[in-house]
Amino acid sequence: MELNVIGEGTALLKCSYCNYFNNKTTNHPTCLWNMSEVERALMDLLNGRPSSIPLTRYDICRKPAGSGNPSILGQNLCIIVAAVVFNASGEVVLIQEAKKSCRGHWYYPAGRLEPNETLVEGVKREFEEETGLTFEPTTLVNVESYLVAGYWMRFTFTGYLTGGVLKTPDRADKESLQAGWFSLDQIKNSAQNNISFRSSDFIPIIEKTFSYLMKPLHGRHQCLLPVLQPHKHMCMRIILVKTTVDKEVQVLLNMEDTPHFPTIKDAWQADDSLYRLSMDAFKSKNYHGTKHILCVEHIGRPHRSADGVCLNVLTNVQTNRELVNNKYMWHTVTHPEVRRLVAERLEWGMGIACP
Repeated sequence: MELNVIGEGTALLKCSYCNYFNNKTTNHPTCLWNMSEVERALMDLLNGRPSSIPLTRYDICRKPAGSGNPSILGQNLCIIVAAVVFNASGEVVLIQEAKKSCRGHWYYPAGRLEPNETLVEGVKREFEEETGLTFEPTTLVNVESYLVAGYWMRFTFTGYLTGGVLKTPDRADKESLQAGWFSLDQIKNSAQNNISFRSSDFIPIIEKTFSYLMKPLHGRHQCLLPVLQPHKHMCMRIILVKTTVDKEVQVLLNMEDTPHFPTIKDAWQADDSLYRLSMDAFKSKNYHGTKHILCVEHIGRPHRSADGVCLNVLTNVQTNRELVNNKYMWHTVTHPEVRRLVAERLEWGMGIACP
């Protein structure tokens, strides 16, 4: 068994506007020819980068007008960062909880993001505190979002070990009692193995990550790490595409001010955001295909004014509704590489599902 964990020294340099991997950074001139500003912004998002069209307005607000309070970590926002890390034998590291409410139970390394932390900084800190090991995140593998007395989000990463010593019971502290390596079989048969979990909600995430790492590189979604972009509010940028009867690929734009991809303020869940967009643009509910995250934007500092998260979500409309709001229009995508990447990112399993 061989897990395809992208590790230290792996060459991942590629052209900024396509997926051509090479041993030097370059932009292929053919990738830039005849590419409109909208297509270039779409290409950026398809490659995990923030849109080159700046966010200057929110098109739809989930909360009533006047509810303009920012998202503040520790007040109306809780962000959990977690890690699924395997060793060369296909075992995953778990930790034994030290907290009074779940003391002695096992779980995967996870904890609350602290003020002024980026998501990557937070997960590296939590992983080391709880396991004694250090790791380098290579990609997100799972994103969850709920409304529980405010916003609650959990970002799960995977990556490769870089050092440290596995925590043993003699090094127990308030973070954890110890850490250990477990096979998937041990986890699935925890009762027979006398293993008690804090919760079983992490098991599907571990299975998903294992499946992802077992795939060849060309058969998995692109590595996706958060980009450092400040956001005051929780929001969702929707990249809604459709294919016409003539096989044209079109993307929905909001034309107010500068043409841009529709953005929903105080968004927390894809289905809710898409319903609001459908009612605003089409005055009727639409049906959508896969909903994949293209880019996660967050920086976390300064605390209280940049704690928000923006999820950039790609989906396709499966009903041919007529636009009834003249603020919106369909833009035809003509660049062949953009069209190819849109189709690829929409394939099942070729993206991180948006909650």
